[in-house]
Amino acid sequence: MKSIAQQIIRQKLTIIKRLVAEDEGGNKFILANRNKNRNFMLEYNLLINDIKDIILNLEVDNYYKGPEEDESGLEGEVWIFTPIFQNTKLYVKIRLANNALVVCISIHKYGIY
Repeated sequence: MKSIAQQIIRQKLTIIKRLVAEDEGGNKFILANRNKNRNFMLEYNLLINDIKDIILNLEVDNYYKGPEEDESGLEGEVWIFTPIFQNTKLYVKIRLANNALVVCISIHKYGIY
């Protein structure tokens, strides 16, 4: 039997993935406009849809920590995952706001910031 924590993570991931998959032009998914996100995208020649694909492929085993409050005081739960992408461990920080909006706060190589 799965632990309660794993069940909660799975439920949140299901919501996150549904919102990302349903997004049309930023109505359910936003990538924060941060240098570290842009630099990661430039280094790997990625587009926003590639970032969505990384999120859509997150698994419970990629869970790192959360939920936490957003450091900036914005509404929602912050979840952190560390998936492997092209043989590189990533750091993916996501804010889930009211189960209606996913904000990818950070996505970059793990441990460089």
